[in-house]
Amino acid sequence: MSVLRTTLLWISATILVLIPFCLAADFGGILHWSQYPAALGVLAAMVLSLIGLTDSTASSGLRQHKLLLPLGLLVLLAWFQSLTLPSGIVGLLSPGSQTAYSTWLDGLLSSPQQPSSHSISVSPTDTRHVALLLTFLLPLSFAASIVFHARNRLTMLLSAIAITGASVAILGFYRKLDPTADLWFFTSKSNAFAGFVNRNNAALMLNFGMAAGLGLLSWRMMALHSIELDDPDFEFNDLLSLISDRESFIGLLTSITCSAGLLVNGSRGGVVAAIFGLVVAFGYVRPRRGLIGLPILAVVIAISVAILTVPMQLNLETISRLELISANADTLQKDGRLLHWQDGWNAAVSYLPMGSGVSTYGYSYLPYQSQSPGSWFEHADNLWLEMFVETGLPGLVIAVLLFAILLRSLKRLSTSADPIDQGVRVAAWYAIAAVVVSQFFDFGLIMPANLFVAVILATAVVSRQVAGGGLQAPMPDEEDDPYHAMAMADPEYALAMAAEEQALEEAEPIQTKKTGNKIALRSETRLGRLTASIGAGAIAVIVLLVSVLAAPGLKADASSESLVRRIQHEYSGMKFRPEVLEEVESLLKENLAENPTVAAHVQLASTQRDRGRLAETLEWRPVSIEQAGEIYAKTNLNERELDYPPPLAAMTHDRLKSSVHYEDAWNSSLAGLPECPLSQALRATLVELQSVRETQPETAVAVQHLAKFYSTEPMRLMRLGRRAFMIGDYDAAAGILRDSTALRPDLTSRLMPLLRVNQTSLPLQKVIPENSRAIEIAAADVMLWDEPDQEFLQYATQNIQCNAQTNLASRAKCQALLSRIHFSLKQNEAAIKAGEEAIRMEPDEPRYRVQLIEQLLIMGNRPEALRHARMGRQSDPEDQRFQKFIDRIAELDRKEVLEPAIPRDENAPDIESILN
Repeated sequence: MSVLRTTLLWISATILVLIPFCLAADFGGILHWSQYPAALGVLAAMVLSLIGLTDSTASSGLRQHKLLLPLGLLVLLAWFQSLTLPSGIVGLLSPGSQTAYSTWLDGLLSSPQQPSSHSISVSPTDTRHVALLLTFLLPLSFAASIVFHARNRLTMLLSAIAITGASVAILGFYRKLDPTADLWFFTSKSNAFAGFVNRNNAALMLNFGMAAGLGLLSWRMMALHSIELDDPDFEFNDLLSLISDRESFIGLLTSITCSAGLLVNGSRGGVVAAIFGLVVAFGYVRPRRGLIGLPILAVVIAISVAILTVPMQLNLETISRLELISANADTLQKDGRLLHWQDGWNAAVSYLPMGSGVSTYGYSYLPYQSQSPGSWFEHADNLWLEMFVETGLPGLVIAVLLFAILLRSLKRLSTSADPIDQGVRVAAWYAIAAVVVSQFFDFGLIMPANLFVAVILATAVVSRQVAGGGLQAPMPDEEDDPYHAMAMADPEYALAMAAEEQALEEAEPIQTKKTGNKIALRSETRLGRLTASIGAGAIAVIVLLVSVLAAPGLKADASSESLVRRIQHEYSGMKFRPEVLEEVESLLKENLAENPTVAAHVQLASTQRDRGRLAETLEWRPVSIEQAGEIYAKTNLNERELDYPPPLAAMTHDRLKSSVHYEDAWNSSLAGLPECPLSQALRATLVELQSVRETQPETAVAVQHLAKFYSTEPMRLMRLGRRAFMIGDYDAAAGILRDSTALRPDLTSRLMPLLRVNQTSLPLQKVIPENSRAIEIAAADVMLWDEPDQEFLQYATQNIQCNAQTNLASRAKCQALLSRIHFSLKQNEAAIKAGEEAIRMEPDEPRYRVQLIEQLLIMGNRPEALRHARMGRQSDPEDQRFQKFIDRIAELDRKEVLEPAIPRDENAPDIESILN
């Protein structure tokens, strides 16, 4: 029985440590189809670990499972957020969520269609999935608590985590060295690293590997030399002597590899987290030990990293991305996170007290953004802010409770005389510091690979603390006791004493007692242990039952996501085959009937839209494949070049197939809104379809909503404004295009061709924002029009601020433009002044002087024109244009002297036509 029990516990431990390793190679475990097998693995590991309830070395009662309390509360919170509740109750618990299901659905859904009951979550299917996944943290923690209660399997855990982190680094090195590597777990994204899609997510796993590696070193240092790495008596020779030890070699090698990975993968936050992890693990938590070991360890690792990386000519991307080294570094001050966090905080306040729902941040912040630059923030790049938005005050309480349990356990574990407990302590302190710091700049902890490692390591800390951590270290007033001094100095003697005390305890249970400052290894009577075992068994049954019930939900989500992803991956090859699209539509409808996800709704609407586009192409009666291709290109809903419906509509009494498919896509988009009231994609589909449908009031509302959702993204606003113009919503188009160019004035040049041919629908002063750069670009284009807008040009002269330009060349160009505008408005004095200012700012640029001379000649001011022509010839003798101006002016003067003065013929050509 003992052999069977030991074997099953080792198998369970192996499964637990292999799951994060496999997930790390599979995009960090973000795909649902990889989460489902991982959940089954966790379930199997728990079932195997149940036999440990009969072993006193694996189970010490209920206290070792106390981490289940905050984890269970988190699971309950996620499930509660996904429940359907009356709208009034949701308004009390989360005002922002009620607004999402009411205000943001007004105008899109009729009153009967709007849900009177809905969840707190603004994307209940996403929250439900995460609740299912979080449920499996319970069996994970329960199994880890039993399996890693004993010290021998604890060493396996540290080694496995260290190797997992090192494997991520090695895969990352390989990808850097061979970017063309075509392995299934690699992606082509520039910010990917190893098997992770995001370099910062990978950096957290590297830090976990670093923590475990240092834990192994600390354990072996304590076991072999009775000294810790941060001890003032630590010597460099002690560290070198560990190389011949197998476990120490694993720790040293993985620490070096993970350090190199942190430098290569490009995550600045990962390096900062590593620095804090080292300081906290070796300095702050053990101040009496001093910091002498830290610089020595840093030097050893730095030299090792240099030896490892320099010969291979790897690009130390993390270093190159530091602002102190690179002027173009994309730091926190430049990447927009600080601005976005303001919007995130506003969203968090709006959803208090219960939050917007787990895994909903990408939608929940949209109505409250005003500062966020750039593209859509699916995550806040700050896990603590994201957690506060999604879980509100309950999430904050749960996080505090979890950290309190963990820190208390670490404090008690620090008194253990067992070397492995000191190794676990160092690893845990490093990991805590790395998580706390790195998640201020990232969200890597929500990756299942990282999350599972964190939960297993935290559970091991709590479980070992409850186990007593081997023998307890002497308290300060007992340090002179020879018994305790011997135990601390000789670990083997300490373990022997532990075994002897355990044998005595099994023979005769002792009562809970406290002798002086020494705490007994066991604190329960036989009856107490029996009660605790029954309680642990009851919890095991509950956890197992809940997990079994959650497994089918994960499987359904995995099937749904797999279907959608497979369709998206193969869609480019099937969208021109009507029979295949029909089958795809049927599959998506069946899937939505069982599991209504937002992604499936979006894909269904896209499929129905493309079916309509294919049908419409045939309805235009093409006579060849080439003509069909041309027609298909012109039916693009975003840039349509054909009117709808085709002429065939007037020849038949039946509805066109294209019209049916387009209407289906419209209805599918509306049907998905109750599942995700803040969805961008569903609203965008409505706007696209308006070009082939009669005017619908819902479209104008969708445009308004998207304008808010895209309010900080100039390119998307530009495209939205064009679509609004195409469907005839000119007022909305003008406002959206104005917002776009206000965010990015250089986009004005792309907008001017549209404004040139639609001056009535899109007046310049209504579209161009009060931005000097945007007005300058628009005015330069208007000057080329056959009939320039004089009113706008007058407006431009009052609002262009040339002094706002960053360099003299730009200011000179701006002044030259102002000179041309003033001249076209017959403001000659201002035109001369601006022209001379342009010359003064860039005297070596002849075109500004040439422009001014031409304007002076047209004005009839030949003396000033002659003066500037001579100055131009003097400054640039090789430019023959100035001599030609001088010759022409002289010829004009000569004719004026020789020919009698006659009345000016108004029909005679002016000087400008003569010169040109």
